Amino acid sequence: MSDEHRGGEPPAERPGCPKTLWDGMTPYQCDQGAETGVCPRHGKFRHEPADPDKPCQHPDMHLDADVQRLTASDDDPTVVAYIVELSIRCTAQGCGERFRWTGVPAGLMPNRPACSPDEFVLH
Repeated sequence: MSDEHRGGEPPAERPGCPKTLWDGMTPYQCDQGAETGVCPRHGKFRHEPADPDKPCQHPDMHLDADVQRLTASDDDPTVVAYIVELSIRCTAQGCGERFRWTGVPAGLMPNRPACSPDEFVLH
């Protein structure tokens, strides 16, 4: 059971930049800029508390990219094309809004960009 469910205090925020860096296969915390809230490498990491009555300015965003291989058929594994799927969401505390890809048709089109029916993924 987590501390949140036990009613205890949440763990204290670690000082410094929360970004994870990689040294080969080993992850480590950046931890720079603890005094100012601004990491020289990753920028601002401390944000004001979210105000639900004020629209989010989306200061930080996360892009997910996925590559799909298209084969000639189920029986023929020859790759004939690739599809890249892109989606973006706001990473600001308390927001998490998913961005919509407007201005492109919905569906899968081999010769031009298209989006998913809900407009959250660009192909």
